[in-house]
Amino acid sequence: MQDSVFCASKKLFSLPQEEKLKLKGGPGLGYEAFGSQVLEAGKKPDLKEGYFYHREMPELQSADKPFQKPNIWPDTSLLPEEDFKFPLLAYYTAMYELAVHLMGLLVRGLDISNSNMMAEFCREPIAPARLLHYPPHPDIDADDLVGAGAHTDFGAITILLTDGNSGLQVLNQSKKEWVDVPSRSDAFVVNIGDLLETWTSGQYKSNVHRVINTSGQQRYSVPFFFDGNPDFLVEPLDGSGTSKYTVLEHLSLRYSQSY
Repeated sequence: MQDSVFCASKKLFSLPQEEKLKLKGGPGLGYEAFGSQVLEAGKKPDLKEGYFYHREMPELQSADKPFQKPNIWPDTSLLPEEDFKFPLLAYYTAMYELAVHLMGLLVRGLDISNSNMMAEFCREPIAPARLLHYPPHPDIDADDLVGAGAHTDFGAITILLTDGNSGLQVLNQSKKEWVDVPSRSDAFVVNIGDLLETWTSGQYKSNVHRVINTSGQQRYSVPFFFDGNPDFLVEPLDGSGTSKYTVLEHLSLRYSQSY
């Protein structure tokens, strides 16, 4: 399944640029050209291109709903459904089920008095998948040029699949040093996001990470973002504070800050 997703990703990003631009749908949907996003203030635009998609649920999707609009698929004359849409949706279904399972494991040890809270968070969630392509880092001395600038993920958890090429780094907070994350094509990297850190009052930490593709190869990855129900009120479980925002309000702010 993973191989078919990477195969589909490579086919998409190999299309002529004018065809890829037809798939643009704004932040969080469809194609994103190189330099569309700036994740780290003070850095040049990120050296990556991407493609967002999510599950097909016509009864929930609307052109007026942020992050829940209908998918934008390539013309089947360029990428037949069996080569692109179908493997992507199959992978999405598997990641969705895994994400719900992981969320259950993460909150099992937490003191949650409201047994329905987890179910409400996971109900009809904002949960996009994203194909990413990073070209080799230019052989120049440019500290402000990165594949993806230093950032924390916006939502609850991220399940990352990589093609085995290096590039992902995580910040050691105590030493303020960047540490290379081993890249394995047969394993996932799971990141905690800002929403889960806020929800658990810091019991789970949202880690700062970035991508600098020094592998010398084209690098492909597929993150799956599980962000929660758009109307869910994010408030500390320990009662240390009142609700600050909904999932939708938080995501809208974070996307607006990086696009």
